[in-house]
Order: sequence, then C-alpha cells, then structure tokens
Amino acid sequence: MMHGVRGRLRNAIRWVGYILLCGVLLAAMMWILVRAVAADGPEEFKRWGEWAAILAALSGSLGIIIQVWGKRARRVDPPVVDEDRIGRAVADLAGRIRRDWAEEAVRREVTRPAPVLVRWSSTGRPAAARQFVVDDQLGGEWHHFPLSGKTDEPNNDSNDIVAAFRSLPHRQLMVLGKPGAGKTVFAMLLTLGLIRRPAAGEPVPVLLSIHLWDAAELLDDFVACRLAEDYGDVLAAHGDPLAVARRLVEDQRVLPVLDGLDELPADAVAEAMDRLDLFAAAGRPLVVTCRGDEYEEAVARSRVLSRAAVVELASVEVEDAITYLSQPVPDPRWEPVFAHLRAHQDGPLAKALSTPLMVALARSTYQAGSTADPVDLLDVAQTAAGQRAVEARLMADFVPAVYAPRPRRLASDQSQAGVHYHPEKAQRWLTFLARHMSEHGVQDVGWWELSPLIRTVFVTLAGLLVTLMTALLFVPVFGPVFGLAVTAVAGLVTVVVVVQTGGPPQSIHAEETTPRSALSTERARAISRGVGGGALIGVAIGLLLAILLGLGIGYAVLLVAVLGGAYTLATALDHPWGSFLVARFWLGVTGRLPFGLPRFLEDAHRRGVLRQSGARYQFRHLILQEHLAGGASPLTAEPPSVTLAPQQADGHRPKQHQQRVRLCVASVGLAFLGLFVLSTGEWAPNYRSGDRPETIMDVSCGGAGGSPSCVEYVAGYQWPVGPGGRVDTTFTFPNRQRVIQFQGMGGEFRLLPSNDCANAVLRWQISIDGQLWRSGEVHATTGRLDTPRAAPQQAKTVVVSARRVDTEPCAAVLHWDRPTGQYRGVTSGFGPWG
Repeated sequence: MMHGVRGRLRNAIRWVGYILLCGVLLAAMMWILVRAVAADGPEEFKRWGEWAAILAALSGSLGIIIQVWGKRARRVDPPVVDEDRIGRAVADLAGRIRRDWAEEAVRREVTRPAPVLVRWSSTGRPAAARQFVVDDQLGGEWHHFPLSGKTDEPNNDSNDIVAAFRSLPHRQLMVLGKPGAGKTVFAMLLTLGLIRRPAAGEPVPVLLSIHLWDAAELLDDFVACRLAEDYGDVLAAHGDPLAVARRLVEDQRVLPVLDGLDELPADAVAEAMDRLDLFAAAGRPLVVTCRGDEYEEAVARSRVLSRAAVVELASVEVEDAITYLSQPVPDPRWEPVFAHLRAHQDGPLAKALSTPLMVALARSTYQAGSTADPVDLLDVAQTAAGQRAVEARLMADFVPAVYAPRPRRLASDQSQAGVHYHPEKAQRWLTFLARHMSEHGVQDVGWWELSPLIRTVFVTLAGLLVTLMTALLFVPVFGPVFGLAVTAVAGLVTVVVVVQTGGPPQSIHAEETTPRSALSTERARAISRGVGGGALIGVAIGLLLAILLGLGIGYAVLLVAVLGGAYTLATALDHPWGSFLVARFWLGVTGRLPFGLPRFLEDAHRRGVLRQSGARYQFRHLILQEHLAGGASPLTAEPPSVTLAPQQADGHRPKQHQQRVRLCVASVGLAFLGLFVLSTGEWAPNYRSGDRPETIMDVSCGGAGGSPSCVEYVAGYQWPVGPGGRVDTTFTFPNRQRVIQFQGMGGEFRLLPSNDCANAVLRWQISIDGQLWRSGEVHATTGRLDTPRAAPQQAKTVVVSARRVDTEPCAAVLHWDRPTGQYRGVTSGFGPWG
C-alpha cells in the first residue's frame, strides 16, 4: 500500500514540476514577444528574435529529455521478485475478487436470496481416461466413477461444487451445459466458494471470460494480461501490474476459471484445446466452461483435456424452478402457472423454464410490483411455437419489465431508485448497443470502443479542423486563390491519413478496472497531458512563429489563437476520451444512445441487464445480446455457424498513428512557416494606379557547383518628368506582406545622368496609407533627405510623388533604385537577393 501511495506522490510532484516549468517557459516567451514588439529598431528586434530561438531550442530539448527519461523509467521497471510483496499481492487480489464477485452475484440475483438449484454430474460424452483423472490404474471409463452435486449457496459448508473440485488430484475441471444452463453461474459459485473458504496453499480463483483470447497466444500470457487489465489497480500497489501478474501465473498463485470456450471463433477452438491441454499437462489447475455440443465437436477435431474431469449441468427440475420463482416471498399471481407446471412437467412451458437463464428472466420480468402477469405465459405456451414462443416472450418482455416504473420502496437498489429511463428508449438504446457488438463479433464493449460508430463523423471533424486552420492561416497571407488551394489539399490529405490509419482511437492505457474509474482516469489524462499540453504547445509555436516572422499584433494574435486552438482540438481527437465525447454527442443527437451514456450503462448494470467485465460491459448472457440484435435468441434455435473475430483495438498501432491529427496540424504549421519564409523578404511593391513607371528588371544568380540558380527581380522604377512636371504613382503589396510589421521603404532616388538636363531638381515624397513618411530632393549629382517620420505597422498602399522644382526646359528621368518594402522579422532577409 505504501508503494502505491509513494508512487502517486511522486507522480503528483512530477506533474506539479511540469506545470511550473511550462508556466515559466510560457511567461518567458510572452515577455520576449512583448519586448520584441516594442523594439526601437531592427537590430534590437533581431536580438529578441535570437533569444526566442534559444528559448524554443531549450524548450524542445527539455521536452525530448522528459519524454526519453519517462520511457526509460517505464522500460527499466524490473519485475517483482520480492516474495513478501507477492504474498501481499495475493491477499489483496483475493479480497478484491471476493468483494467484486459477491456484489456481482447479488446484482445478477444469483445469491439473492439463493441460486437456482441445478444438478450436475459427470458427463456421458467423450471426456478423459479415468486413470488420468482420478490416478487409478485399473482402467475404465471416467463416467463409470462419477462426480455429482448441485449448485447451492457458496457460504454453505457442504458446498458440493467446492468439495467435488477439491477432491480432484489435478484440480482440473471442464464444465459443460446447453445454452443458458448456468455455466457462468457454476463458475461464479465455484469462485466464491473457493475464495470464501480458502485451503492452505490453494491458489486464488480468477474468473475470466475467455472469448477475448487469441488461441495463438500462450494461455499464461492471456491470463497475465487479463489480470493486469482487470485488477491493475490492486496489483499496482505491489509493483508493475503486468510483472506482478506474470509472477502470479508463473508461481501458480492463481487458478484460472475460464468461462465461454464455445464463444471463441469456431476455427480457433481446436487450437485453443491444444493450448489448454499444454497448460494443464504442466500440472496447473484450471476450470473451463463450454457448451456441450461445441465441446464434443472440438474434441473430435483435436483432443480432450487429458487430466480434467468433465461434468455437465442438468436441466432445472420443475420443483426447483417453482422454489426459485417463489422467492423472496410467494406471489399469488404465479399459482396458476405452478399448477400447470406440475401437471405438465414435459410440456412447452416446463421445457422453456428448464434453464437457469429463463427462470431468472421470468422472475425479473414478473417481479413484485410489475404490471405484467405471469399467467400470460400459459397462453403463449399453447401456441404452435410452444417452447420457443415462451423463450422469445421472456426475452422480449425482460428489458421493458426491468425499466418499468415501480414504487420507490420496491426498487431493488436505493441508488437505482432515482434513475428513471423510459422502457421504449432503454429498449432502443440497448438494441443499438447489441447490434453494434454483434456486427463487430464482440461480447463486451468499453466506452472507448464506441468511437468506430462515428468513424465518418470523426474523419470529417479531423478534416474540417485542419481545413479551417489552414484557411485561417493561408488565405489572409497568400490570398484566396492560393490559400484555398492549399486548404483543399490539406483537408484532403488529413482525411486520407486518418482513414488509412484506422479511424478514431479505440484503446486506453488506464490501470483502472471499472468503467467509471477508467473514464475518470482517461479524462484527467486527456486534460492534463493532452488538452493542456496541446494548448501550451500550440500557443508556444504560435508565439515563436509570430516573433520569427515579425508578424503584426493583429495577425500574431490570430496565429497564436489558431495554432493553440487547433492543436488542442487535435490532441483531444487523438485521445480516446476526446473521440468518446464526439461519439457520445453524435449518438445522442441521432437518438441511438443517450447523452448520459456512462450513467445509463451503470444503471443497466445495476438492473441486471448488463454485467461488468473489468472496465467493459457485457450483456448478462450472449443469448440476450443476440435477441436484442435481432439474431437467433431462443435457446432451441441453432447457434450461428460463424463467429466474427473480435475487433482489434489500436493499442499496438505505431505511435505516429495515435497522433495523426496532431501531426497533420503540425505539418500545416511547418508548411506555413516554409512558404512564408520563401515568400517573405525585401520585395518590390507592385504598380497599381497613377503614372505608370518603366520597370527595370535584373537577374541575381547564386549556388554552388555547375548548376547555379537565378532569380529575376525588380531592380528599379523610372519616370520621365518634363519641365514643371509632376508624377503620382500608387503601389501596393501582396497579402502576405500586410500581416508583417512594416518598417519602411528601401531604395534610393536619383536622377539619371543627362548632359541636356544637368541642373534638374526634383522634390519627392513617399506616403504610406495616406500619411507622409519620407521626403527629399535629388539633383543631378547630389541628394538630400528630410527627417523621416515613424512608419505604420502595416502598409497596404505606397504613393510615390515627385515634381520638378527647377526651371530647366528639359526632360529629367527619376530613378528609384531597388525599391523594397522592409519588415521587422528574423526572416526579413530571406528575399531573392538576401
């Protein structure tokens, strides 16, 4: 316990340190941004830009160190070898299993007030050679020396199940039964019986659903992984959960009770039998449940469990069914039904109520306070369908009955009394859930595994997010044509990437073992590590780009907001909790599941419609799931001939696949930076209106080796100005120049040499957005500049005006040499001439 407390304390201290470090770095970045914006000149601005680059490099280096150190710490966590800690882990695990399955038994009305009495005995099917099972060398068949008993209260000192199991030398047992015969209840009662009255040195029974097992995997690995997943919070107090679980399996400290061998894919059962026999041959105890016909087919294709005793559950006898239906107090409504059952013990109604599942459904459907009348079953039994009609009726009435309004005093659970769902809505929601599970070939589902239901919505949201971000960044800078073209490409690439990498995330990494705790843990993880970190990263990137590119305040704020918001939303979409929020909202809007889905699933669990398996939910029986999904639900129906393989989660996807939306956002940011740098520099203004000058072009070449690259650029503008003449020309800048902090205009005004006009004098001025910025005079050989005024932060138009102030009767030519717009920014020198 102290280990867990210390571990949580270390985690808390570490995250507080991360938050403080991020706060300091963010404050420093903001301070540098403010100082850079308020810089007096380009040199000071560049100095602050260099500090910003240093801070960004430091932040990135610290982030890499933290990530590498965290992975190293997780990787080198050694397996637990301390025997005392293993002993404490066994004790804690036993206590947790005892509590969980006791509560589950009450919730399923298995032990409230007593289980349905079901008799069992050694099977007459092909099973195992007697001598291997009972260590007898005289030969003979196993079923000639049978075990027998009945399912009774696990607290009973004469518990037949526990006594029979402990009488087996190898402690290996195969439990067979028809659908709904009570195999899971048998396994549950055996687990509770063994753990409530443990024998010295006896392993802890662990009841696990086997349908998730890939038969190509060793049974040891499957059991260890399920232990770490279902009881990770218990094992974490004693070391790494998976390492502790592996040690428990290796040391035979746990007894696997594997429920549902028949629920594996049909083509995997034979291989599973080989794996089970390999496990059992090492002398390890185990219990397996399976449908009788499926087991017999599997034995015919592979082998029996050579050391396991095989028992089969019998049908529920009429008097035992009546006893169970009379609990907790006799209900007069049942008397006509009981009389019919006693008089027709081989009739359709008696056959329908010959399994614990149907008897339990009947008691839940017609419980005290219900408006349904069990006498209706007599009429249903007289129909042509007979037994199947009764079974179908019980299935159909079960969900509406358990959700029907009842007086508070009759509510089976006080915590349930305040939760009310309309029966029709609950039926619709559960039907949708059952169909989803059946279509994907799974028998349990976690909240994080519902995201495939909104695959199209998820892909659309990811594409819209990147599209909107790209449009906000590129259109104001590069204009609508180029900006929208880049936007379309970015959105399409994002959709393709998300589709090709598997859609929404479908796995969690929480050690919590209940749906509520897993949701809480993943929500906290998404907010602290994901959304919080994503916002910080996005804002930091935006600030850095704003400083490096010398953006104006308005566009810098837009850039920071867009990158921060986009990275935050991308982080949420890349996280199971974020995709669950999307699924929860969309499925709620479309009416397929309720908005309060976690609460609804918890309530369905309390009502006995669902059962809990670790952090996932299952329907109380596969037959109920099949019925709600519209498949073959009556017990006498043929089982499906093909079982779909369980859907694979994305826990083993490459790391980049789990961060694809963030990678798309980051790629757009890098593309923006690259295109901005390539298109930003000391660019000549473009002629818009007024007296059109003659444009003088030149070529600049550079590069290494024999293949230099050349760029054509505007070398100058020229105006002929006659005696007493005047010129006025308006220039403009591309969109991308309008978002950068404007510093002024570059270039030099001079008169072209002329022998005929050597005494010409021109007065010129430059106005930016209607305000005079700079003026001066030029002579044939000299020039004079007036005191310049402050340049505005943005420049949309530049007006060049010039007039002759001399009296010479000649035409002079005014030349504006290398006209350029100059901008604040570290990258302002990346123009074609550097």
